Amino acid sequence: MNHALLKNTPYSFAGLAVLLLTSSLLLNGCGQAGASNDGEEKTEVVNRIPVATSVVTSSSITSSFKTTATLEAIAETDVVSKANGLIEEILVEEGDYVQRGQLLARVRDNEYRIHAAQAQAELSSVQQELKRVKNMAARDMVSADAYDKLRFQADLLQARYDMAALNLAETEIRAPISGFVSKRYVKLGNLVRQYESAKLFHIVASDALQGNVYLPERELQNIAVGQTAQLRVSAYPNQVIEATVERISPVVDTQSGTFRVVLTVNNDSNNLKPGMFAHVHLNYATRTDTITVPRYAVLSLDNQYSLFTVDSDGVAHKVDVKIGFEDETHIEIIDGIALGEQIVISGQANLKDAALVEVIRSEQQS
Repeated sequence: MNHALLKNTPYSFAGLAVLLLTSSLLLNGCGQAGASNDGEEKTEVVNRIPVATSVVTSSSITSSFKTTATLEAIAETDVVSKANGLIEEILVEEGDYVQRGQLLARVRDNEYRIHAAQAQAELSSVQQELKRVKNMAARDMVSADAYDKLRFQADLLQARYDMAALNLAETEIRAPISGFVSKRYVKLGNLVRQYESAKLFHIVASDALQGNVYLPERELQNIAVGQTAQLRVSAYPNQVIEATVERISPVVDTQSGTFRVVLTVNNDSNNLKPGMFAHVHLNYATRTDTITVPRYAVLSLDNQYSLFTVDSDGVAHKVDVKIGFEDETHIEIIDGIALGEQIVISGQANLKDAALVEVIRSEQQS
């Protein structure tokens, strides 16, 4: 070492030693600080996914099918004339309710009355003659052949009179069914002809209506006569109308793959009108005391259904389930979960099996 150089420096050897010691302490302190920071960075922070849950309970659920139908009258008819002549009187108007057999209109009947009176006179004359000849035949005063000929003539005139009386009666146009007059086609003074296709009135029996619904072939195993249905029409949006399955067609249409089901609707109040469009909820069957969960709790992928349960440690488990009946809000679970289990009803879209969750809300099923 160059002692002359040390002598010329402003620091002594002792001072240099202190300086080196201080630098070493500073470097050790920085190293320890770095080690401390590395330890803090390695500490794991557990992030739990927030979810809402519900406890599995049992309830009732009804399987149903949604479709549409147009309401129709079970009985309706066009009224035609059974006599020739001019309309002389009209007794009902559109909207009137008529009973079966009630008089609706009259055809001028002058000629029919004359024909009936003529036939009656001829019949009365022959009947009197027949009575006289019958007494004579009893005493063998006339031949049996003469008596038979007169009797046959009386029968012929009786038939002729009956026809004349029937034609006279047909001048009174009467309602063939009970119902409302939905349309009046005829006017006073119109010429009508016997059994002509021209209609005089249209009558609709609306105390009972029917709706035809067409179901896909796969529903054939579920439908049965006597099942119930609920209908809604736009005229009464807050009213639920009850209907019943009356008939089921035994034939499946080859083109559409559907079959016809006829629903009957009681309409004693006459609020419903033929031609109304109805949304139909057809109820197949109801199961009671069965496990049901909210629809939005169930995940579906390629016809496979699953949901998430949560255990006491806050771990979510994906469970495959088998579903049964479905309605607008709930799904029946046939296999996969048990009563009392806690299931995820919100937030499950972001979950994976064995994910850690935090229950931020627990709801009761309704």
